[in-house]
Amino acid sequence: MKFEFNFRNTPGDYFLYRMGNIYRSWLCVINIVFTAAIIALIWAKWSDTNGLGKAIMVIALLVFPVFQPLFTYFSSIRDALSIRENTTLTFDELGLKIHVFKHSQHIAWKNFYALVQRRTMLLIVPDGQHAYILTNRILGSQRDELASFCEGKIAQYSRFQDQKKRVR
Repeated sequence: MKFEFNFRNTPGDYFLYRMGNIYRSWLCVINIVFTAAIIALIWAKWSDTNGLGKAIMVIALLVFPVFQPLFTYFSSIRDALSIRENTTLTFDELGLKIHVFKHSQHIAWKNFYALVQRRTMLLIVPDGQHAYILTNRILGSQRDELASFCEGKIAQYSRFQDQKKRVR
């Protein structure tokens, strides 16, 4: 079986990835607690506060629901513009082949690091340093088939590696 994807990530792809990371971590709890505290402060002190105090409270209220996503999107635009060439990922029985401009690399399944499934994307992590974002837009109807294929290959070779370690 062989899967090949030629793509270039968009700012929206990076934005989905980053916001997913933010709202899958402790930062999400901090965002919610801070926003709830500011809402409680506004509720309790709005009538007792002058114009400058009200402006500061409104700005503080907008930090996590508005400003953080805006800054995240702007940095996603910067990252997307920094990539000048398409990336081609080819998954086959031997492993993952990566081709970007003049650089090619092959990573065997036995050396594969991880595959992370999210609702909107697959994160391909062939080694501990690089990751590739394959959104549902890029994968299309092959998403589930590719995920099953990769998980099967990773499981097959990780079991083989475990057996080799036990023999030694």
